[in-house]
Amino acid sequence: MESLQTIENQFMTVSINDKGAELWELWNRESGEQMIWDGRPEFWNRRTPILFPFVGRSAGNAYVYGGQTYQMGQHGFARDMVFTVVEKGTDFIIHELTANEDTKSRYPFDFALRVTHRLVEKRLQILWEVENRGEETMYFKIGGHPGFLLPEMEDDEPAEYRLYFPGKDSLRYVLIDLATGLAKPEETVLFPLKNGCHPISRHLFDQDALIFDEGQISEVSVLRPDGRPYVTMYCDGFPSMGIWSKPGAPFVCLEPWDGRCDNVGCTGVLEEKPEVHALDGGSIYKKEYAIAI
Repeated sequence: MESLQTIENQFMTVSINDKGAELWELWNRESGEQMIWDGRPEFWNRRTPILFPFVGRSAGNAYVYGGQTYQMGQHGFARDMVFTVVEKGTDFIIHELTANEDTKSRYPFDFALRVTHRLVEKRLQILWEVENRGEETMYFKIGGHPGFLLPEMEDDEPAEYRLYFPGKDSLRYVLIDLATGLAKPEETVLFPLKNGCHPISRHLFDQDALIFDEGQISEVSVLRPDGRPYVTMYCDGFPSMGIWSKPGAPFVCLEPWDGRCDNVGCTGVLEEKPEVHALDGGSIYKKEYAIAI
């Protein structure tokens, strides 16, 4: 049985799962739509996992720190752990995960990860706070992975949603090596836009996620087949974004990342990984993005 916490305002009702502090449902009260992917296992059994302390894959599913090798699966471990509710109101909730014997066997740092979901008008604000409770420098990456249900793609004749990037003429994305799940930053692909838009076609993700580096995306919307806005993500200040779905599945993930998967051929040393954060002992890192209806 999932342990869900509910917050709401006049525009939205939101449920968050204590496991992973994962956004579980987001109801648009005006339209009556539930906008978060429903986790059907035949496509993808998650909804909006938090990626910590790693984003994507590490080379060899492991890393080296202090001369010791640690195993680390894709996207880290926070998404599979139960968080504690530390504060809750009608329109906000704060979850926390702290280091324990289990985490230290895989990640030898004394950390606290706090996740705040807060409703402000027609926006859901998501704030991450990473605290280094130890004395030595802590290295980590963190990212979001919200999946949005695209109901009209389930019709017998699937309708076409579009991605909209305001003010952009084109973007470039990095390819993923399908054999390893690692990025190939030397192989970028042009992502053409027409009036800032690109269709979400059934074959857009045949080569896995599209990785947009260098802070190219600070705002992206999903437009309904009739052109009306469906959902918008605001993610200013994030160096990378992944956009992904299972080919042919009726959802799309908009993933703001502060740090991302390893590059093909990169070293396994933690301190040398691409886009890894170095957080001094006793310091707190903060990052925020928002989902708007």
